[in-house]
Amino acid sequence: MRTSKVVVLLISLAVLPGCGGGDSSKSEEHPPNSEAGQQDADLPETGEDSDTPDAGTPEAGTPEAGTPEAGTPEAGEDADTEAGEDADVPDVGDGGCGSPVACAALAAEQNASDKLASISGDDAALTDFLTRMPKGADLHNHLSGAVYAETYLDWAKTEGGFCITTSALSLSSTCGSTNVPVPSPGEPLFTQLVQAWSMEGFVPSPAESGHDHFFATFGKFGAVSGTHHGAMLADVMARAASENEVYIEPMLTSNSTAQNLGASLWGDNHPGVWLSASDLPAFRDKLMAASGWSNAVNKVRTDVNASEATARQLLGCDGSQPSEACAVGVRYATYISRSGHTAGVFAQMLAAFEAAKLEPRLVALNLVGPEDSSTALSRYDDAMGMLGYLYDTYTATGLSPLRVTLHAGELAPAYTPSSYNISTIDHVRKAVQVAHAERIGHGLDVLLESNPTELLDELHQKNVLVEICLSSNIQILEIGGTDHPLASYLDHGVPVALATDDQAVSRSSITGEHMRAVQDQHLDYVQLKAMARNSLEHAFLPGESLWLSVEDLTPVAACANTATTYLGEDPVPAACEQFLSTSARAQHQWELERRFRAFEAAP
Repeated sequence: MRTSKVVVLLISLAVLPGCGGGDSSKSEEHPPNSEAGQQDADLPETGEDSDTPDAGTPEAGTPEAGTPEAGTPEAGEDADTEAGEDADVPDVGDGGCGSPVACAALAAEQNASDKLASISGDDAALTDFLTRMPKGADLHNHLSGAVYAETYLDWAKTEGGFCITTSALSLSSTCGSTNVPVPSPGEPLFTQLVQAWSMEGFVPSPAESGHDHFFATFGKFGAVSGTHHGAMLADVMARAASENEVYIEPMLTSNSTAQNLGASLWGDNHPGVWLSASDLPAFRDKLMAASGWSNAVNKVRTDVNASEATARQLLGCDGSQPSEACAVGVRYATYISRSGHTAGVFAQMLAAFEAAKLEPRLVALNLVGPEDSSTALSRYDDAMGMLGYLYDTYTATGLSPLRVTLHAGELAPAYTPSSYNISTIDHVRKAVQVAHAERIGHGLDVLLESNPTELLDELHQKNVLVEICLSSNIQILEIGGTDHPLASYLDHGVPVALATDDQAVSRSSITGEHMRAVQDQHLDYVQLKAMARNSLEHAFLPGESLWLSVEDLTPVAACANTATTYLGEDPVPAACEQFLSTSARAQHQWELERRFRAFEAAP
């Protein structure tokens, strides 16, 4: 990875719990909660959501024409720190850097790099450094798994109407003789619930693996996560702001309306028969002609509108004193359970492509659930074929802007049924070649797939980014250290970015993922910085990139360095400002550079 040159905003906030990257022994007891009490109806990641009523704000949060991108920080919101003010940065003149301002910026970057190297073994100092360090985007974020158990329990107890089923340590909206009230912090049951709803204190045993415990958590808090999308979004935005993230792309919603319509429409006419590739064109026509189809498409749009409107209200984004979280850029993905009825899965995919034509904040589709389950394995090729068909129908023709990012290769031999061989099922390869995924989540099995060197080269050539989720990788599949393929991705020039996956279930955060990257994967400052840039380069944001080449750090001509200006300058040079006004992507990228400049120039 190449040396970076960059800048911006320094957020000095309290370190969040779980920053140790998922080491539960280091996590704090009470992570901060967002304001609560608002409800948006939908499902946890099981595909069993309920419909969300229209919030009455069809374009809530959508920037108006001619105004700055919603969620893009305004110039001047950060500390007024200029590159070169650091007392440790020498007066280097033009020293071969191109200009004094460029030399000062590069010297400041070197100081930051040296600082990180010197504190890599000091957990407290490293946590502070990495919390303040700008981080770009979190591109792999399950909203339901991103809110801490303590927050869910606080909402359930404060709002009422919830009880605990002690036999399953799960939350229920039905309170009867077999249930008990939601406990308060400090009570033994409260601690038990936190441990059941996350990896807090978990120790694998023959009775329960980390893999099984992790995936079992979601159903336990589904009664509250399925109905609080707006409050959950506000909570995640606030956490992102406190850790100096520029942008997030959460998996927000599933679509039970489309799922049910597809399953019933197909099943009524083909009882006991699964949908096949040859059926897709005719079944697409049948779905779009069905009387409930518009409701299926609007289901996703409604949830985006309602969730964002509630989050912005909780954060005070339209008031006189908005939370700093309002400056975090947000776009959304819809998620689809791998294990659903094939006709229902296809209907959800189709509804997403159609909804994205009408809702620009809906940018992506993903498949969720254990990839190594027997259902997911047996239907993997079917799902890839469906996405390939929709790519040809919608993406290749320009009919829909929806993009595809896929969980693929989240497999390990120890957890894969013996009837399947990773080297022959080729999940990562099929996700890219058949489904045309532009990003891959996890990609842990890449070195076990057929001809891995060829596959790595293909990922590099096609510029497919891999979302690296270190905490969940070690917790679910026990893959970390030198067993992790991150080094191989880097060696082959495959773009990668750190992501949280399910930060609250993992008892981690984006800072925690950076700590694992430093301490477990031995990455340096320049590599972390390159990953942050990659995250925005591969975010599904509209507009041209700031970079002609992000690898070579070559910006577009309008934003090129001059004798008196450098990347991330504040205020933005006039020619660059005009370019930025045309691109939400470039706005976020310039903001990241500005934050790097401020962070590196600070004492």
